[in-house]
Amino acid sequence: MSTCPECESPVPPQAGAGRPRVYCSRRCGTRARVARHRAGKFPAEMQGRRWVRAAGKRPVTIAGEPASTTDPSTWSSLDEVKVSPAGDGMGVMLGGGLGCYDLDGVSDEHAREFAASLSERVIFVERSMSGSGVHLFVEAPEARGWKRTVGGISVERYTRARFIRTTGKRLSM
Repeated sequence: MSTCPECESPVPPQAGAGRPRVYCSRRCGTRARVARHRAGKFPAEMQGRRWVRAAGKRPVTIAGEPASTTDPSTWSSLDEVKVSPAGDGMGVMLGGGLGCYDLDGVSDEHAREFAASLSERVIFVERSMSGSGVHLFVEAPEARGWKRTVGGISVERYTRARFIRTTGKRLSM
């Protein structure tokens, strides 16, 4: 019996003729299609970057082994990551000019105000996994990360040796 690439549950046997089942349920198949669709929406500045799969908040390779934020041999292309069944999501390694502001518990309006205050060029903005946070991916040189409260918003800034799990749920600026 095969295993569902989305949730790792057993895939029930096929009833009758037709294409072999890949997913255990329609829900898992839909979730996988949506994830592939969203993954195609990242801007060009991010598509050529260092991508990995995610298992929860941990980075993993396309083979499902632990990935390292400092070892490029554990990273893959976005296209490879999109089709890999490893883990339960995907993410990008920061550095090489790509940074991220991670805002927790923020409204769309507050995220827009924060983005407008930045001196770095904003490349992509998405809702975080929690649904109540925002990731602002920016063009930035590598520097030490920090965490502080800015205008009442909890903000973390990272520009090197850091993994950010992505959702692809674009937030319009």
